[in-house]
Amino acid sequence: MAERVTTKEALKKLDAQLECSLCLDTFKQPKLLPCFHVFCKSPCLEKLVTKDGRSLTCPTCRHIVPLSERGVVGLQSDFHIDHLFEIQDAFNKAEDDNNKNCGSCENGRATGYCNDCGDFLCDRCQTAHKFVKLSKNHKLISLDELKAQVTSLVPPKKAVPHCPKHSENALKIYCDTCSTLICMDCTIRIHKDHNYDLVADVLTKHKEELVSSLKPVKEKLDSVHRALKDFDTRAKAIHNQRAAIEANIHKEIDEQHRLLDQRRTELVGELEMLTQQKLKDLAAQRDQVEITQVKLTSCLEYTEGGLKTGTDGEVLEMKSSVIKRVEHFSTEFESNAIQPETKADMELITEGKESLQQAYRNFLQIDHSGSFSLENSHTTGNGLKGATTGETKTVSFQAMTKKNKKSKNKLDLKAELVHIESKDKSKCEVVVVRKHGQYKINYRPMKRGKHELHITVNGDAVRGSPFPIAVAPSPQSFVKPSRVVRGVNSPRGTVSNNKGQLVVVEGATVSVLTPEGEKIQTFGKLNNAYGVTVDKDDNMYVMEYGNHRVNKFSSDGEFVAAVGSQGSGNLQFSSPFGICYNRRDNNLYVPDCNNHRIQVISTELKFVRCFGTQGNGNGQLQNPFCTTFDSANNLYVTDYDYSNHRVQVFTAEGQFLRTFSQKANDQKLSQPWTIAIDSSDTVYVSENGPHHVSVFTSQGAYITTFGGPGTKEGQFNTIYGLSIDRNDSVVVSDQGNKRLQIF
Repeated sequence: MAERVTTKEALKKLDAQLECSLCLDTFKQPKLLPCFHVFCKSPCLEKLVTKDGRSLTCPTCRHIVPLSERGVVGLQSDFHIDHLFEIQDAFNKAEDDNNKNCGSCENGRATGYCNDCGDFLCDRCQTAHKFVKLSKNHKLISLDELKAQVTSLVPPKKAVPHCPKHSENALKIYCDTCSTLICMDCTIRIHKDHNYDLVADVLTKHKEELVSSLKPVKEKLDSVHRALKDFDTRAKAIHNQRAAIEANIHKEIDEQHRLLDQRRTELVGELEMLTQQKLKDLAAQRDQVEITQVKLTSCLEYTEGGLKTGTDGEVLEMKSSVIKRVEHFSTEFESNAIQPETKADMELITEGKESLQQAYRNFLQIDHSGSFSLENSHTTGNGLKGATTGETKTVSFQAMTKKNKKSKNKLDLKAELVHIESKDKSKCEVVVVRKHGQYKINYRPMKRGKHELHITVNGDAVRGSPFPIAVAPSPQSFVKPSRVVRGVNSPRGTVSNNKGQLVVVEGATVSVLTPEGEKIQTFGKLNNAYGVTVDKDDNMYVMEYGNHRVNKFSSDGEFVAAVGSQGSGNLQFSSPFGICYNRRDNNLYVPDCNNHRIQVISTELKFVRCFGTQGNGNGQLQNPFCTTFDSANNLYVTDYDYSNHRVQVFTAEGQFLRTFSQKANDQKLSQPWTIAIDSSDTVYVSENGPHHVSVFTSQGAYITTFGGPGTKEGQFNTIYGLSIDRNDSVVVSDQGNKRLQIF
């Protein structure tokens, strides 16, 4: 049952791969676009051709595909899809009982399959297959094995195709020059001088190269997958943020509704009280007027009734009393006395309504940037200037809003320190200093060399990230050498070649040592040589002080050429000591000591240029001894003479940049001789007076000094050479003690 499920899943997967994504039907004449997307020739791709017939646009990635005069027909067929069809066909044949005839005799019932021939075979033909010379090494499998094979999407093996130009020959040779399959006759007639070999012999190599070539694609694809995952994470964060903000909106608005309802109740209550008071006062006034009405009505009814029914005498007797009463009424009831005093003068005062409405418009706002701006935020601190191994350094990050105010939002800040050469990563401690968007990032590098400090906020790199961090060795690194190489005869100049071997000048000869210090070879017959350097091809150049010249040796130690003589002209030298190679321009830089200049010559020992004049001003030299380059292609020169005692820095073209000599406690360099710079641009300068090495940053800031006169490990007796080996260690030529000390 499990096997059927596996087979079913495999066939389902196979069917999906054989479906055109445009017509959603099985591929018909599939064509492969340069962007590696596959569609049916007709009608899918033909519908996409432009009116002029010159191109079409891939519907998947929108890549514009130029077409030849043949149009869609001229596009490449996809052999992968063809093989998938073959897999499907082979499986169907293996499953179909009515279609299992032997492909060899065509009569017997097929019980097996030849992977090499691609034929179904009966028992008899399988037996014969094993004894025929051409097929005895073929791989025969059962029909069940074939099912398992196609279930794994492995296509049946096809017979080797034949050459279209020499039909009798199989295409068993691959021409590397033309990147095509050829036959034996082709090697003689068409591909005579080309590089070719049997397909079977080069297939593995080319497969490995093809797989290797996909490495950057896989890396980019991994990055894309991570990015898409970040998109999903970001979308989820946006949805979550939306829900949280909506809840806060309802909460804040509901609170305002509550306050407004409370105010409405207060105002309606106040209005009711005022209304009742006014109505009460008005009712009291009305009572008085109604009493007046009764009095007047009574007077009027009495008089009018008397006039109608009274006798003459009664009317006359009533006259005086009525007149008196009417006179009394005229004085007691003035017309304004009976007017309502209480007025309908209530109104709703809406003063401040506009400002309140404006306040409500500003009451709640949605900031789509989260009130945070990467552009306005900044990273500072001494930790950006460099560090030493084992030392904790701090970098500060201040988060800012779009309005350039300190951000109060909680941020997802992450930091990572990466050693460039080894790619080793170490997480950094992130500390929230205070609520107003300030963070401290602490890192503690354990490896010397160049690093990068990566800082991200909410997944996005901050401005300037990754930050280059040069990590110099700590002063403790120089207390004792990591190893000592003894048995070298008066070691002077040293250099590490491209194989990691140490090349050491021993006065009259040059020796090549293993990284551990074991001597490999010795060559040369020189007259008091000092400086040595190697080019990109490991050719060696030795500065011969006694003969005032440069000697060139091959990587095997064979003498190639020499140039120079004593003098002050081009390609003439006066007591030269050092030499260094510049990988950027492929030239050699020679400090021409007693000519107080730097001569630049090519690796073919031709003059290129020179710069420098005698003196103690900026850019002037007084007996320069050694030179070297930093990672920015700046040239460092030890300016040895007793009046200068400094290191000067120039561009490769000879333009003066800066100088330094100051150490701690008002001390300065004393007789600076040799110089070396490691991968972190830490500068090492040997001082022959005090027999020690002083260490500086590339900008000339003093770090430490190690060594001193003596014979113990860590002490020196005349330092004539400094170099950096492949491990970024400092190699000191302890000439007087006849040894190399490596720190």
